[in-house]
Amino acid sequence: MRSRSSIKQYTPPSPIINQSRCKNGASFFQIHRGTVPALKLELMFPAGRPYEAKKGLATATLQLIKGGTTKKSATKVAEGFDHWGSSVNFDYYVDQCGIKVYVLEKYLAKVLPLLIEMLSEAVFPASELKLYKRQQKEKLRSDDLRGDVVAYRTFTEHLFGTKHPYGYNSTVESIEEINREDLINHFQSHYCMDRCKIFLSGSFEESTANLIQDTLGNLRLKNHRPPRRHLPHKFPPPGNFQILLQDSVQTSIRLGRRLFNRQHPDYVSMYVFNTLLGGYYGSNLMQNLREKNGLTYHIYSSLDTFMLDGYFLISTEVDKLRSPLAIREIYAEINRLKAKPVKASELQTVKNYLLGSFLQYFENAFAESELIRVLSLEGGKAAFVQLIEGIKNVTAEDIQRIAKKYFQEKDLTLITVG
Repeated sequence: MRSRSSIKQYTPPSPIINQSRCKNGASFFQIHRGTVPALKLELMFPAGRPYEAKKGLATATLQLIKGGTTKKSATKVAEGFDHWGSSVNFDYYVDQCGIKVYVLEKYLAKVLPLLIEMLSEAVFPASELKLYKRQQKEKLRSDDLRGDVVAYRTFTEHLFGTKHPYGYNSTVESIEEINREDLINHFQSHYCMDRCKIFLSGSFEESTANLIQDTLGNLRLKNHRPPRRHLPHKFPPPGNFQILLQDSVQTSIRLGRRLFNRQHPDYVSMYVFNTLLGGYYGSNLMQNLREKNGLTYHIYSSLDTFMLDGYFLISTEVDKLRSPLAIREIYAEINRLKAKPVKASELQTVKNYLLGSFLQYFENAFAESELIRVLSLEGGKAAFVQLIEGIKNVTAEDIQRIAKKYFQEKDLTLITVG
């Protein structure tokens, strides 16, 4: 049996990044692994919230690309992919927008023309926009009855402000304001192939990679590229905010603050701090509020980073009558990390967990492509190596410093809904 001291030295494998440049300027990443000839093809565009002219425009544009082309209706587009056993996902990453196609290698040549048609001849029909608006308004009405959703929406608004791309929430009015011309303008402005990142993962022949280069790598969309919009630099002050939700038997608690993106010098220490406090099943918050006090089924903390900012968040749902106790215990766990350095064995357990968790990205080509997608935006392989070494070098004093520097109660925003 391996000892803890040997586990301490464990280093996850580094991803092999095979990157090239297409003729149209797109970056092409190949992740070749496995024996099953199934592929994931993903196109990533910087077309998210920081680039919007109107609230909600990035999501609407992404979802309505599939709404039809000059030659095919939305139904025909969907049937075209289905015919070859492929599926298409439209993934929204706040800053980035992605189009994923899953297909067997032997059918890629059949599916690519449809994907290219969807990108080069999307028409954003008014009928599809009308349907999208109706669905979004119905979802909004449903979400407004859910304490967890209301709590999160309120939290982001109080962190960033309602005019900030990371802070606003959709409303009936903002949904209604989007028109077809907005969709076309956003698409033509931000879905540019020279800023696109193409990821091909799975088991495939060299001829398949060449096919991507010859098709998507030569695609030239007639789009232009305006500068990113100006972001607000004034943010709401922290505070405690309570929202009463009729007939609710539990309280949704959200506690946190604005922080920074992954380039910040304190990011790695904060990453480890977050895991220790509430980032995994054996965290301090889980041990206290669930195991010791039975206040909740689940509580977690998260460190969410964007291209231009980030935040820390603690989330849980508790019985309404026990919410004051839950909040006190959350603060108590934060204060313990401020009061004295964490035990060496406890910190090492967290490091082992984090370093081991990276193995999930090397289980198959599809998983590794997710890691490479993130690294392509955050500094490449060097950023991954730096993160791993940073985790190993975080000390108990670093954790205490982070707790004292960023988690004074006056700097935290508390939202309770219920």
